[in-house]
Amino acid sequence: MPAGCNLDRLSAVGGCILIAGKVEAFTLGEPLNDDPITIHLEKANAAFHGLYQVVNQQFLEHEWQGYTYANRQQDLGIEGLRKAKMSYYPHHMIEKHVVRRRK
Repeated sequence: MPAGCNLDRLSAVGGCILIAGKVEAFTLGEPLNDDPITIHLEKANAAFHGLYQVVNQQFLEHEWQGYTYANRQQDLGIEGLRKAKMSYYPHHMIEKHVVRRRK
């Protein structure tokens, strides 16, 4: 762990998938509170069809068995991310808004 990184002070855990000795997918998440957990990031090599789904499924199965819900973060209005998020049949989604202070 790099000096000054302080990863040991976080409650986050991660996972990765190695293919032929090379990291091809990784993810990072942590408990939001008692339930749910939140997935902060998830990256996979798109050349491997289905790898995003596998890293998500395996991470939830091996690290978060005791939790009912997983917060998959926002889709940023990107159609592909929204479609992927909806494919998991979410319990509910919350519309986010930006609030700015008047000058």
